[in-house]
Amino acid sequence: MIAQKDLWMFNNILVHVARTWERIRVELPHQEMPLDNIQSVDEIVLIADEIFLSDVIQKFLNASEEEKSNDFWDKNVGTMFDCHVEEVASKRIIEEYIN
Repeated sequence: MIAQKDLWMFNNILVHVARTWERIRVELPHQEMPLDNIQSVDEIVLIADEIFLSDVIQKFLNASEEEKSNDFWDKNVGTMFDCHVEEVASKRIIEEYIN
């Protein structure tokens, strides 16, 4: 269960995963994913949940305000938050649903 205080983070991750899913879908032949729209919602939420529970996201959520505002993402993953989430989501989507 996601704590209310961390729901903003999950929601941000969820949006980025959904955007990544759609970006991949429109690049496919016939613009179709192997799952229908109803099934894809469940999978998008599962991917977002996995990313939310990852070490780096949990480290960010538990970091001090000073750590968070002092280039946390660049220091810990080498890129910005949104780029990190979309990269992880893209890799997972391609490995699990496309290949």
